Amino acid sequence: MKRSALSIKGVLKKADIQLVAVIIMIVIICTAMSFVYDGFLSLYNIKAMLMAYVPEGIIALGLTLVIISGGIDLSVAGVMPFTAIVYCLMIKSGVNIWLGMLLVLLFAAAIGAANNFLRNLLNVHPFIVTMAVQLILKGFNLVVTGSSSISGLPEPFMVLSRVRIFGFKLPLIILAVLACVWAVMLAKNRFFRRVYFVGGNAKAADLCGISVNRTMYFVFIQSAVLAAIAGLMAVLNYQAANYSYGLNLDTRAITCVVVGGTSMTKGGVGSIGGTIIGVIFIALVYNAFLLSGINTYFQDIVTGVFLVGAVLLGQRVKEK
Repeated sequence: MKRSALSIKGVLKKADIQLVAVIIMIVIICTAMSFVYDGFLSLYNIKAMLMAYVPEGIIALGLTLVIISGGIDLSVAGVMPFTAIVYCLMIKSGVNIWLGMLLVLLFAAAIGAANNFLRNLLNVHPFIVTMAVQLILKGFNLVVTGSSSISGLPEPFMVLSRVRIFGFKLPLIILAVLACVWAVMLAKNRFFRRVYFVGGNAKAADLCGISVNRTMYFVFIQSAVLAAIAGLMAVLNYQAANYSYGLNLDTRAITCVVVGGTSMTKGGVGSIGGTIIGVIFIALVYNAFLLSGINTYFQDIVTGVFLVGAVLLGQRVKEK
């Protein structure tokens, strides 16, 4: 176990090189854009930039653990709008807004558990299972909504959506709290840290007495629950639910995780701190695109380039 712990620390130090490179790019972009736009680093623009990436940020926290464990979860792009839609339908029918939140989180946990159950049952890579679940949920979302938004939510929820804490909207506060909790737990909690051992070498982890299957259930459940929370935050932000909320969301969240130093080619590598830096970097790039008036279609091109670049950089660093 001690040797494994030292190995993890060594790999994390190598991953820090990638984080330093990303931080330098953040400084360069901020400096350049502040010369072009006076209000780029204003509190208003920073809040708007981060608010736009709250769903991706929350989902990226869960995906960090999934990818560290050596898996992948594409179902988040279906879970996020699914929970938003179900929640809006429930509270419009008279369900208490807090009870509705609890119920959709339980639904999401069941979906996460189903992902791992099917992975074991079919003995296939989680990519296939979670992609199938994503397609099923997206189809359900489209059928239920008829491609239209669900709005006209009850007044108690509208009051909640207008709450501000020190001038910040609730979704941004929730993202900050979750990021702190997940960062501390992954750094200090023994159960959370099992994902490093499972991702690094599942067979060795099993021989050391770590229940790999139990750990993977936890990994997929927390990923789905965080995707559900992201859906609730989207409803709080827009006061409505729409089937299109999860469009390309999984790709953007995965890019944030990988840019932040979590390895997709080698399990057992990554951190929540790195993921947050990745979220800030991608949100910063997209905000720069928006202010520059560049066609938003180019954002997907940039996302793909950053994803490939981050994987290649991670590979080069680990080889050295």
